[in-house]
Amino acid sequence: MLTQEGETVATGDGTSAALGLREALERIGVDDATRVRVETPDLNGILRGKYMALEKLESGKPVAFPEAILALSVGEEMIDVPMTQLDVGYPDLLIDPDWSTLRPVPWEPGVVALIGDGVQKDGRSPHLSHPRTVLRSVVDAAAEQGYKSVVGLEYEFIVYRLDDRTLAAIESGDVEEMTPLSRLQQGYSLQRWSDHADFAADLESSMRAYGVPIESMLTEIGAGMLEVALAPAPALEAADRAARFKVGCREVARRHGLLPTFMAKPNMREQGSSGHIHQSLHDADGNALWGGESNSLSPVGLSYAAGLMKAALECGAFLAPFPNSYRRQDPAQWAPTEVSWGWDNRQTTTRAITLNRGSSRFELRCVGADVQPYLAVAACLAGGMHGIREELTPPPPVGLDVERGDVTLDEGTCGVVAADLVEAAARLRASKLARQALGDEIVELYATSREIEQKTWERLRDEQVPPFEIRRYLEVV
Repeated sequence: MLTQEGETVATGDGTSAALGLREALERIGVDDATRVRVETPDLNGILRGKYMALEKLESGKPVAFPEAILALSVGEEMIDVPMTQLDVGYPDLLIDPDWSTLRPVPWEPGVVALIGDGVQKDGRSPHLSHPRTVLRSVVDAAAEQGYKSVVGLEYEFIVYRLDDRTLAAIESGDVEEMTPLSRLQQGYSLQRWSDHADFAADLESSMRAYGVPIESMLTEIGAGMLEVALAPAPALEAADRAARFKVGCREVARRHGLLPTFMAKPNMREQGSSGHIHQSLHDADGNALWGGESNSLSPVGLSYAAGLMKAALECGAFLAPFPNSYRRQDPAQWAPTEVSWGWDNRQTTTRAITLNRGSSRFELRCVGADVQPYLAVAACLAGGMHGIREELTPPPPVGLDVERGDVTLDEGTCGVVAADLVEAAARLRASKLARQALGDEIVELYATSREIEQKTWERLRDEQVPPFEIRRYLEVV
């Protein structure tokens, strides 16, 4: 099986697997588990899973899922790609358990959960279209260059009351009729917090038990909107936390009679929901981005910034994976479209935060809460490492540049993010960076899935007359 570090351990007789399960249970202090929830991300970053008896996992064999789960849309349509053709026969995808991810499921007594990597039928070779396996390959490649990535994701999301009015509004598609948890739109509000307090306290404790520690929570500008910053972790674990957070958040919310949404832009009258990705890079000497003083980056840091900006241009389909994602893009609401960077500048896609060595990092801001976390983190790290290998130089930073106060936004940009999903899919398909670092298999599969998602969205859009047309014309023309 694959360990967290990517080493292969023989499990043919089941001894190593059994030992791994027992050791993992002991490590997390669980002695009453009867079932294991095996989790694996699909192409959209949604965790799929199945429940298994502990004894089954002690056999040492990977867990079988239909390979077609990698080719399902968010509406459960099977997309038309080679792995879903009739003559293939819908074979199994094998998931190799990663015992380091074993955690109790707080809302399911007697159940523990683990996440695994996709492997081929031999039980060893990586499955090149599995999102977590793709991220692991990028992490391993960075380690070979002497670097380790630390990542922290932020999610903004809106919480609605799960009442009859909200359910009726979902069916009609009229988000204006849904009932947000809080009515006021004040950001960083203490006044609003009491509306969210019980849910937030349960969310924090449940997520911590599930292995997803929350570093901070606050109210954002938007009725019922919260922002959660997940504690930073090595890149692979950070993506696991991001995927698990959505599953756990929805479960905790349901217990409180609530419904969270991670849509990037459910309401055009209000602010969209971001999914910013904070990332730093470490070598044997510590944080490799630090330039020695505030508002400075090392040569490695500058090259990483240039590569990260290249990834934002070419791999935007991972960052904004649905047609709705592009409704969020609005520089006036701190959702920048020009690919640029600057010192602690929220108007840029690539915000450099360099107060001290320990906190030096980049925040990629052209990302929505609907992000595909595994492939997005993989693209960020791959872009940064490409920048370092090629010794790329970023454009001048925009704003707050003391020595070059005349730098304009235009001078500091290297392009704009994709305007829609069609363009994003085309850029991904054409990206040498993505193909070299992530592989042709995942690029082709994901780009095709986005093209099909766009066509499905257009078909659904055109199947019915929009409500505003009914309201405007029905009674008077």
